[in-house]
Amino acid sequence: MSSVVTGVLSSTVCLLWNKASDGTTVKLKDAHITDAQIRETVVQELTKIQTKLDGLSRKDLHCSYSSLREGVDLMNVCLDKSVDEQELILNETGDDGGETSRISSGDCGVESGFFNKALELSHAMGKLKLNSYQEWESAKERFTHASKIATQAFSTENVSIKDKIFAAKLRIVSEIMERLESPETASTECLSFLVKLHSLPAIQEIVSVYLNGGIKSILNKAGRVENVKSLMLINCVLFQFVSKFSNKYCSAHGWPTVELADRSFSPILNWQEVSTRRSMTLGEELTQPPNELIPDEELVSLYSAVNSHGQILVGHRDDIKLICRAGKSKVVKLPALRESEVIVQYIEGVAVDEKDNVYVVKELKIRSDVIRYVLYVLNENYNVIHECTLKFLEGTKSVPVRFAVNKNNNIILIKQNDRRVYVCDITGNLKYTFERDSRCHRHLYISEKNEFIISLSHDRKAVQSFTEEGDLESTIQVPKDHVVISVAFHYVIGKIIVLTFIKKKDEYFLLCLSEKGDLEKSTFFCKRITQEFGQNITSHPSGPVAVVSRRRITFI
Repeated sequence: MSSVVTGVLSSTVCLLWNKASDGTTVKLKDAHITDAQIRETVVQELTKIQTKLDGLSRKDLHCSYSSLREGVDLMNVCLDKSVDEQELILNETGDDGGETSRISSGDCGVESGFFNKALELSHAMGKLKLNSYQEWESAKERFTHASKIATQAFSTENVSIKDKIFAAKLRIVSEIMERLESPETASTECLSFLVKLHSLPAIQEIVSVYLNGGIKSILNKAGRVENVKSLMLINCVLFQFVSKFSNKYCSAHGWPTVELADRSFSPILNWQEVSTRRSMTLGEELTQPPNELIPDEELVSLYSAVNSHGQILVGHRDDIKLICRAGKSKVVKLPALRESEVIVQYIEGVAVDEKDNVYVVKELKIRSDVIRYVLYVLNENYNVIHECTLKFLEGTKSVPVRFAVNKNNNIILIKQNDRRVYVCDITGNLKYTFERDSRCHRHLYISEKNEFIISLSHDRKAVQSFTEEGDLESTIQVPKDHVVISVAFHYVIGKIIVLTFIKKKDEYFLLCLSEKGDLEKSTFFCKRITQEFGQNITSHPSGPVAVVSRRRITFI
């Protein structure tokens, strides 16, 4: 049970040394490494950092660091006592007293990355307090003092930006360790402080010069690279902590940005823009952005959806593949069809409602040249609770279908080369239809106001919003040179997110629009990867938003 605390301790302390590593990473590389050995490594790293600090003249940084190290030493005493007590329970009872219980969240049949990590942290802290109350309270006092002094150092004028960044690291590490009992509070406090760090004029200038070059880029190049690396790792460690232990969904698109003269720079969304440069070596573990997942096989991204746990469901041949945030996956089998004349069948679309019920439309080709569409409704445990044929979609030609489920439990469907919009209930019974201007369609999503949004038009320059009754609410034109790839509603920040592509730059961008269609922010997303097509944004009312492509999943 102490391993989760050891993991937090390791990842945060490694931040001070500008390393990207945690206990989990170490154990994955060597299964024989114990928690005690990881903590021993942490202490060794702290000694190296102390040697480095001896060359600095700032007494407040020394004072803050010393308090932090004393707190870590006391925490290690708590952890050792907790481990001894746990072993005694195991030896005497043959079980763990329920301390390692897991929450079932349907996470691909494995332990849930978010829910069980948060549960383990709660159990571990309770264990520490129970077995070593005196040492834990003393450790908290040291962390509190370290945080206070680091904040003073950060706020002091005429301090070098290098020292301010180190003070920021000390503040964030101390804050996390002090509030392990309340990770939600730690996340809130650290994010508030991160905004202050990002708003420093010196930080904004460093990032601007690093990204844009110019005459200033010739001077102090090594120091600038080190400062940018520190900034990126601060954001990475904090993003990973909030993602694991906060009760709120961690939105990469809502993450604090560094405001530059010509753009907003997001250390999470724009991770690759920095990490792939020759001047930057962030470490082997961080070549992949902290908000990105590489699936074990190529995905049909257009047939994908995300649920409230941040798990991705994607059409997988004629069944569904469920991919969890930890990278594990499993296939959800759909019932065998009773149609004896079916010669071809495949998934046409996947949607998830706010209660995590899953909707799947499968297209069937019958020998008599009839194209039939079947709707499956699965509950949050992936058991089929309803199956029906969508007779109103039946035809003689295979046509792509897109659909979404709104808050009124109505299914909105659109077909390629068909002006009609179909509205049916969740049992597949058609309620009504209405017509729109274009027969072209790309993607369809539901907004917070229960309107549905379609990206359409042959030139892919517009996004339209309709009421459930079919009234056109707005037509949003994207900026010049941009073409619409996909669109979704981001419920956390209450904005429309449009993924666009600029051909002459070969680059993708994320446009953040108000519900009225006003462009609020344009963020570089990524360069186009050769043969990488069909990217799809998918969102869930509880918060998760992801861009799904053939070879990767990026949570925004």
